[in-house]
Amino acid sequence: MRLLLGVPGKKMAIGFVLGVMSLLIFSVLWQGSTAVVSHFAEHYTVMLDPGHGGYDPGAISSQGVYEKSINLQIAQKVKEMLRPSGIEVFLTREEDIDYVPAGVKGKITKKQIDLNRRIAMASRAKADVFVSLHVNATPQGRNSGAETFYHYKSKSGKELAELIQQELIKIPAMNRRIAKPGDFYIINNTSMPAVIVEVGYLSSAKEQKKLQQSWYQEQLSRAIAKGIARYFEIP
Repeated sequence: MRLLLGVPGKKMAIGFVLGVMSLLIFSVLWQGSTAVVSHFAEHYTVMLDPGHGGYDPGAISSQGVYEKSINLQIAQKVKEMLRPSGIEVFLTREEDIDYVPAGVKGKITKKQIDLNRRIAMASRAKADVFVSLHVNATPQGRNSGAETFYHYKSKSGKELAELIQQELIKIPAMNRRIAKPGDFYIINNTSMPAVIVEVGYLSSAKEQKKLQQSWYQEQLSRAIAKGIARYFEIP
């Protein structure tokens, strides 16, 4: 090794080879961070819903981390990962906002107005599926891992939820939960197959740290994007 490094010509050759290898590795990693499937011949539309926003922070960790922020970050990553496949992706919000008019009072009323607006956006876009992204929390802080919910009467919703959950549990150290039915306003009132994806628990100190990291958000986003793409691949 010392002999090779001691020869200027060979130093340059080794540097060149290492440089080329680095570029190739970077190229592969970059491509892997965006495209998750090949381009679809048919047109599909997905409505991603970064849960909460604006006046509604969602879950808040003991360190002051807001669920609404993580939801939006992951939704934006999923959108970018689905883009190369030709799937048209809309977000119910692109920033920290809600859809409650000024002056409206009452927690339940405000929430329903906000959710109804998001549901209406999906209908106007003629979305094929509706995917609402959230982060969970429990008072005890013992739970961790991802969960995906669907409306119990929706066969297509169940299929979509199962495909997303199957991808999520491939993430190292992830729980092995299965998709399950849930009674949530937003999936009860959409006209298209809809699911809620809880990507983890802010109440878990260990998971909270990961949920804030870009590398972990990339893993979650890729799993969700792959699950959505697999749903459209099924005849």
